[in-house]
Amino acid sequence: MEGSEDKLTAIRRQLDAIDDKLLDLLAERARKMAEVQAAKGGSGGVLCRPGREMQILRRLTKRIAGPLPADLVVRIWRDVVTSFTRLQGPFAIGALNEPAWLADLAQRHFGLGDPVRGVDGASRLFSMLADGAVRIAVFPSPEDSDTPWWTRIGRDGTQVIARLPVDGTETQPGGLVVGKQAFDPSGDDRYLLVVEFDEAVSRPRIAKRFADAGIALERILAETSDKSGQCVLAVCAAAIAANDPRLAALAGKDARVRLAGGYALPLALASAAGNTPRARNKGIRR
Repeated sequence: MEGSEDKLTAIRRQLDAIDDKLLDLLAERARKMAEVQAAKGGSGGVLCRPGREMQILRRLTKRIAGPLPADLVVRIWRDVVTSFTRLQGPFAIGALNEPAWLADLAQRHFGLGDPVRGVDGASRLFSMLADGAVRIAVFPSPEDSDTPWWTRIGRDGTQVIARLPVDGTETQPGGLVVGKQAFDPSGDDRYLLVVEFDEAVSRPRIAKRFADAGIALERILAETSDKSGQCVLAVCAAAIAANDPRLAALAGKDARVRLAGGYALPLALASAAGNTPRARNKGIRR
């Protein structure tokens, strides 16, 4: 029995030494983040870099060795990244109050350092984003929303910059993160276009227009229509620049096209498959 206690004491001392090293490395990381802030020229600028964060998570989850769950690695590094981001400046986050699970999803992603502000109505949340009351806004993924909030993306400098949860799958219920900043590519991404047609256009005709313009259409994420015409949110496989002539070819004479940002493909960890509730209504809103 005495030998077992001695062994446990030795192991606990080793764990204490590991904790000390972890703390020292976190302090070193904080100092490096201060250097990043100085290199940016002080406060301000883009604080949220989802593409860079996803590159880190992909690299780390591939390095895992031993009995260390990948979802734990993601949670730890998400908290580390978000906490150090807050050291660079204010980082207010807003999310729609409906669906009820959305704010919790946003809180889990961005950590507990600052509470996510619940907001009633997409118009109000977009206004808060425009006037700087929030730096980041989280909306339900269009497939899981009862309102076509996404028709406003691309106006007033807003862009989709991430999809939540980052450890889930591309098609599970979740949220889109919107900011007044350019989309930050991760190297394995999907890109979004908002296309407004003057009249109703069938799915096959939409697909043909994308093909004729030379744009790789992955899928139509959402669509809505009224007496003024039809609006679709398209997911594309490759990046498209604002001055790309293919956008004009896609628009033709009866449509308008806006870049709407994009998102990194999620990690698709098996353990994250149930992290969001199943949507009440699947499919495309019309």
